[in-house]
Amino acid sequence: MWWLLFAFLCTLMVVIGFETALHFLGPAIDGPFQLYNSLRRIAAGQTGGVDFQFFHGLAIPYLHYPFYRLLGGSFLASEITRELVSVVLYPLVVFAFLRFFIRGWTRLAAWCAIVMAASIALRMTSLLVAVNSLLGVRSAVPTLIPVVLCLGVSRNARRALAGVAIGLALALGTEQGLAIVAALIVSTVVVAWRSGDRVAYVVDAMVEVAIGVVVLLAVLFVIGGAAGMRQALDYNFRLVPLDQYWYFGAPPNLFLGSWGSLPKMLPTIPRIPLTILAGMVTVWIFLRRTVRAANPAEERERFAFSVLALYGLISCASLLGTYVHAYVQPLLRVLLLLGAVHLDRFFPVRDQRLGRTPLLGVSRSIVHTSVATLLIMIAVVPSVFVTVFVTIPHVVRAHVIRREGGVYAGIWPKTIIGGRAIVDAHRHADGSLPTMWSTYAGLLEAHYGTFQPGFDYIIHALGPANRATYVEDFRRDRPELVQTVKPTYTQYEPWIESTSWDFYAELLQHYALIGGTPWSFFWQRQAVAAPPPQEVWSAQVPADANAIDLPAPPGNDGVVLLQAELTYRVRNPLHVLPVIGATPRYLIHIENAAHMTAVTLDPYVQVSRIPILAYRGRAPRLVWNAFSLLPGARIDVTQVRLSFVPVEGANTQWLQDLFLRQTGQAPDQ
Repeated sequence: MWWLLFAFLCTLMVVIGFETALHFLGPAIDGPFQLYNSLRRIAAGQTGGVDFQFFHGLAIPYLHYPFYRLLGGSFLASEITRELVSVVLYPLVVFAFLRFFIRGWTRLAAWCAIVMAASIALRMTSLLVAVNSLLGVRSAVPTLIPVVLCLGVSRNARRALAGVAIGLALALGTEQGLAIVAALIVSTVVVAWRSGDRVAYVVDAMVEVAIGVVVLLAVLFVIGGAAGMRQALDYNFRLVPLDQYWYFGAPPNLFLGSWGSLPKMLPTIPRIPLTILAGMVTVWIFLRRTVRAANPAEERERFAFSVLALYGLISCASLLGTYVHAYVQPLLRVLLLLGAVHLDRFFPVRDQRLGRTPLLGVSRSIVHTSVATLLIMIAVVPSVFVTVFVTIPHVVRAHVIRREGGVYAGIWPKTIIGGRAIVDAHRHADGSLPTMWSTYAGLLEAHYGTFQPGFDYIIHALGPANRATYVEDFRRDRPELVQTVKPTYTQYEPWIESTSWDFYAELLQHYALIGGTPWSFFWQRQAVAAPPPQEVWSAQVPADANAIDLPAPPGNDGVVLLQAELTYRVRNPLHVLPVIGATPRYLIHIENAAHMTAVTLDPYVQVSRIPILAYRGRAPRLVWNAFSLLPGARIDVTQVRLSFVPVEGANTQWLQDLFLRQTGQAPDQ
């Protein structure tokens, strides 16, 4: 019975993942095409680390690649692979962990089912299914490292295996791998302080981390050779952490900007503080129990549990970047697994003391827990019934019996037809394709078998050098067609335009808007460039000022596009601190203009250009501040130069779309 229940819950998730892939409704940006673009590049013979990078772990696309090729190497194959790897990997991790610490097969099945039901009830979708960032894949190996730490093999063998696991964790998920390394080090320090075997624990940790680094280097070397290894290390271990906060963790994303904001922010997503509090209590309990262990075997197990609890808590450091529930889900899984192991040991003793006889092969308390968990799951996620009575029969009838393939739904039929029509209409006389560039490459490039140089996503050109190279490549290649995201499609497009304004300024000067799809605009390069931004005003900013008034554009109605060039310097005396040293954000609030959110400034450069959507006859005002949990962070703006950016003809449609996104209303023209 218990195995059937566990299999049923796993089947629910597999069907959801399979159906999601076969009826593609995914976004045009982020998750689906991030993986597909890399898989396409691998299939074309390109080299990871040299020809492309992968956000958060270069080994991830190579893990998916065999299944992608086995399924045919299409976008559908990529989506099925992406979904099924995540939905299958989650229960496998649960089973492998609990199998090691729970010996009875019947009890094991019961607890596997309980953990799966609880995971569904807690809506741990970022781990259970693929979503955007493949967090379930990135956090899988760190969750299993405690199993390796408790293996009944020689100490040297255990060190070697733990080191290999650490290396794989780092290769498959940078921040998750770093979290397990930090957890191992902290746990070792605590245990070494109180244990009589302190030297051995310190040596264990040093050897395991050293082997982990060697394994990471070996994996990256096999993927990309020496050059690829160096570039992948620089990208994932330097550039991604540097840009995690000021860039990705900026408006419109919610972030922890100051200690004073905590009381208001924490209640907005109560699951986050509650989970972290539970994690802190769990860490304290296990560290305390570890130093009080009665024998070496018990101490080793408790040490492994302490490492796991600390990993879950430390992995929540991503919340310093963006305050979203997804970042506590690895900790939630840790709490469920540790809770299952210890309740399995507690319940039989309790039931025996209360005189309760076993039921269904397990203690009655386990049965009661399973019933309660299933009822909560059904109450919290009533869509389970839809999956059981609608989705599963549909998958069996349509995709198993009738063997129907995948289909595109939502925006995608119009996107595919519209995008291909625009490209085909601009073929050369000999039938060859026009050169193309997309800020978010995806299905269109795959259809025509093309690749753009460097990064497929503009947001992945991280670091000042990569951003500059992205614009330089664009200027050099002079593509005939360019595809950008419509501001009304996503709240993130105005953010992208503000943080990559040099690209969009180049676009507006040399391209004219010629059409679009439900989510994108298409631009064609013009033989004659429009006038460049025309400087209309400049001023030195007084020392210690945090605001400046700009001149009002002439006229009474409508909006105009301005470009503000700011010369500034940031001060962050604690920038050398690991993890939190890069957390300050330096924001420009644009008042009395058509802007919903503040603009984030790059702290690693001293000059930035940003767009201002200004009302005619109204003077915009720039206000800048540093938002930080660290003391001493500030921004000093020394000069502001203001330019008028001509937007004429068809390009006014882009301006109207941007205005609509920023204000929710059409501009007066």
